[in-house]
Amino acid sequence: LQLFDELAPPEVAAAEKLEKEKKEKEKKEKEKKDKGLWLDAWQDPLAAVKAFSCCVDLADINGDGDYKLLIADASRKLKVFSGTGIVSENPLLDTPCAIACFYMDYNESVRRPAVAVAAGPYIFIYKNLRPYYKFTLPPMEINQIESDVWSNLRNGKITIQSAIDDLENAKENGVVLTARSLDLLSLEDDAEKQQGFVTEHKNLPLIQQTVITSMTVLRKDKDEHGSIGCLVIGTENTRVLILDPTGSSIMKKVQLPSIPAFIVATGLYDVDYRIVVACRNGNIYTVKNGELMGIVIELESQPCGLVRVDKSIIVGTMANVLHSHHVKGKKQYSIYLPSSITNMCALTMETMRTTKATIVALANGEVRVYNGKTLINMLMSQDVVSGLRFGRYGREDNTLVLTYKSGCVQIKMLPRLANLEPGKGINSGPPPEQDIPLKVPKKTKLYIEQTQREKEFGIEMHRVFQRDLCKLRLATARAYVKVLTDGQGPLSYTSGSSLRLTAHVQGLGPLFKIKLNIQNTGTKSLTAIPIVFTFNQAIYKMGKPTILLPVLVPSLVYNYEVDVECLDESAGADVIRVYVCNPQSAIPIITALVNMPLADFLINQ
Repeated sequence: LQLFDELAPPEVAAAEKLEKEKKEKEKKEKEKKDKGLWLDAWQDPLAAVKAFSCCVDLADINGDGDYKLLIADASRKLKVFSGTGIVSENPLLDTPCAIACFYMDYNESVRRPAVAVAAGPYIFIYKNLRPYYKFTLPPMEINQIESDVWSNLRNGKITIQSAIDDLENAKENGVVLTARSLDLLSLEDDAEKQQGFVTEHKNLPLIQQTVITSMTVLRKDKDEHGSIGCLVIGTENTRVLILDPTGSSIMKKVQLPSIPAFIVATGLYDVDYRIVVACRNGNIYTVKNGELMGIVIELESQPCGLVRVDKSIIVGTMANVLHSHHVKGKKQYSIYLPSSITNMCALTMETMRTTKATIVALANGEVRVYNGKTLINMLMSQDVVSGLRFGRYGREDNTLVLTYKSGCVQIKMLPRLANLEPGKGINSGPPPEQDIPLKVPKKTKLYIEQTQREKEFGIEMHRVFQRDLCKLRLATARAYVKVLTDGQGPLSYTSGSSLRLTAHVQGLGPLFKIKLNIQNTGTKSLTAIPIVFTFNQAIYKMGKPTILLPVLVPSLVYNYEVDVECLDESAGADVIRVYVCNPQSAIPIITALVNMPLADFLINQ
């Protein structure tokens, strides 16, 4: 036994060491599994790309099944990447603000999508990476007052100072002026510059051009790959325009309360569609089949990203919060993030079942994947992400393209056996906050003594409470019985009779009328029942203060009226008591109190 006791401690230590190593191994495997959700495919730190998510797209521009990466760079270049390198660069005429790829028709033997690049008031459409068509936004409507001012200046009917005064008045009355008029108003107290500006611009046509703020694609007739689509664009003059599949004309115009910042379109134009628009005023509006719906989602701050996942609208705000709303406007949940949101995009993974999630890039370099409100994976990058796009690249279906602030382009792939279900998330199970003890406020000595006394004498305190409660109930019951037996209540059960009496007063004064309703609720008839009125004779006068009831038949209601006159104007109001007496007893059967109102002697005068 002594030898066993000497050998036991080392064996126990060895077992504990093995168990500790096993736990560390499981922990490392879990961390490796979490980090291994994304596979590094390619990275070009010298790509010198300056583009946001709206200027990044993936498309099969050659129709051979090999998807290319298209980036509309801020340096006015349309860059096309294939494999691990850039294959072409096309110059752009203006700084791009959005890019979209869509199919224009079904007639081609080799299906190649068109590439639409939005820049300023124009949409440049490319086919086979060659310029095909340029669409120009229609000019804004000019207010008639401003148009008349410039027409009069052109014809010499008014002076420059009068024109400036008219434009100032129009601006104060809420008229939206063109850039030309605003430039003229900015030249204050400089008659020479004003004269030169008017001479230079008065013979030119007065046109105010708007610009494009966002763009997406809405499928027209089929919900499948390769179906023709329609461009949906948001403009600076608070409009959403839907173009025809050729991109040459406008099919639908919708006016919004504010300037659109992000647009997401779902459904089919020929069947049923919804366009969700996040605007700069911090509201989200929904356009259904060309009509602006009354559903408005109000955010606490301006939106910085918008994603549609099934029937949920997920929006990121500048308050570092990710909100989820149903398409009908009901809020579902909110996720508070540790840093600012820079970009968002939707993730759709087609395997045995379709999995949809949301990818969120933060200013601290984190790239998070959420399925619902469950955090599935968190990727840490060394730079701030400026653009996100998830889709097919090359022959790989699930590819994530990231552009960074430094100009780097990185491509990551999602394994085909990756599990994005909510149960496999990082934060699955109870939240870690429940293991942190709450900060209990400091207790005083009096509170501790009171708590200890309640613990020790809890049974006795409960018994005392129950005893006092029973006494209170008994006293209440006795008082109620006394009221009924003394005839002070609205009902009476004395002397074998049961009566109900109600009294109402009518009139403004000085003449009043008291209406009595008396009913025998018992089973026996009553005879020779007197009713007596008592009142202050210095205030009121009654012709006959007694009434004799010859008989009271059960269940019948008897109505009586008594005239009362107020004698003293300054005496105020008093109470008149009505007693239904019992001929065989000094205690009345039932009593009623009539609160008389103040008399209005002006009517009598």
